[in-house]
Amino acid sequence: MVSVFILVFAAFALVKFGIFQWRAIWITTASQPLSDSLQLAAGVDGAHIGAGDFNTLLNLCSELSPDLKKKSPWLKEVSLYYRGVERLENAFRLKLPAISAWAKSEMQICSRYVAVVLDQSLSMNMERRLAARAN
Repeated sequence: MVSVFILVFAAFALVKFGIFQWRAIWITTASQPLSDSLQLAAGVDGAHIGAGDFNTLLNLCSELSPDLKKKSPWLKEVSLYYRGVERLENAFRLKLPAISAWAKSEMQICSRYVAVVLDQSLSMNMERRLAARAN
């Protein structure tokens, strides 16, 4: 019985650690500064990216860099997370404003993550094109 408890506790701790590690990775990415070119292309201010900008930025990813969804690490997972948190925010908007506020901040981080990933992808594509011209 004790060994089963230890196994369950260890599995729970491992899953919790994995989730915290995953969040730390994409929150760190989301805190990167955005280039002026992306802000002009997307029509958003980097300092004012909101929770509602997620779908706009994801559509922009599809338009400007169609391979990004396949090649980018965590973009699919962040998108799934965003959808789940969005449902939570809609469910608790009127009943529990504290959960709604937390959900909106999480959704904003997700939107910011997509913007940074798109910005990095566009920068790398531009650098490749410039390097190809130089050769």
